[in-house]
Amino acid sequence: MRIVVIAIGRLKQGPERELAERYRERFDDIGRKLGFRSLEIHEIPESRARDAAARMADEAAAISALIPDKSSI
Repeated sequence: MRIVVIAIGRLKQGPERELAERYRERFDDIGRKLGFRSLEIHEIPESRARDAAARMADEAAAISALIPDKSSI
């Protein structure tokens, strides 16, 4: 099994990114023992559309494009 995290927005350099990377490394070490192949993190840039509905549609399409067929969500 593999785990994929898809997020809108990018995590900037700093303590939050360092903490996220630390947890990712911990997951890689422990996850293999529990049967997880990998942890993938995809950061999608925020949409630049003018209105909220168009932004949500753009971001939803970007997320959907990264979800493999036959995935459990």
